[in-house]
Amino acid sequence: MRQEQPLVDSDSVDCVVSNCVLNLVRQEDRQTLFAEIFRVLKRGGRAAISDIVSDEIVPEEMKRDPELWSGCLSGAFREDEFVKAFEEAGFYGIEIAKRAKDPWKTVNGIEFRSVTIVAYKGKQGPCIERNQAVIYRGPFKKVEDDDGHAYRRGERIAVCDKTFQLLQQAPYEGLFETVEPRVSIPVEQAKEFNCKITIIRDPRETKGRDYAATSDSAGSCCGPDTDCC
Repeated sequence: MRQEQPLVDSDSVDCVVSNCVLNLVRQEDRQTLFAEIFRVLKRGGRAAISDIVSDEIVPEEMKRDPELWSGCLSGAFREDEFVKAFEEAGFYGIEIAKRAKDPWKTVNGIEFRSVTIVAYKGKQGPCIERNQAVIYRGPFKKVEDDDGHAYRRGERIAVCDKTFQLLQQAPYEGLFETVEPRVSIPVEQAKEFNCKITIIRDPRETKGRDYAATSDSAGSCCGPDTDCC
């Protein structure tokens, strides 16, 4: 029924919200669970999931304890595996929005605490070349996104049109300066972009090889009506 007549249509939901119920799902069903969350979300939609996680692997004897399981303890995801489940489902922009400093409970030396993850859908699709670039503003020396693109602080990194648009939206908004080409390449004329490598964009690729403009205000940068200093 889920495959032929699903209760919720694919690409139909803006946001999926959950509060401490994912750890009640059987271990063997969890991959399907995340795949279904991803399936029903629209492109650009997000999941905001709060759950109880553990700081260590929960041993089998605790998993077989019905009281601990129903109490949202022994079925807890290990916290790093909880994040990884979103990655494997195809989400991007995965963020630990909230993590309780103190454990909710401690059993047999294992800490159980609340964590909230926010993740987005929409990085899938073709990569096309439109001579766009982004410049990571910092504060870190280098960061890497969920597709393996590396952005070094201050460097003009070539990106495909899809990534160029994503980096201007939540949760990346404000982290990058965007560099548009002087002459836009229509989508229907764009060629394929190789997103498997990280390369620096030559400024002449965005300005054009014949670029020879000179600013009318050259020589007056530090005047009272300028904003360059």
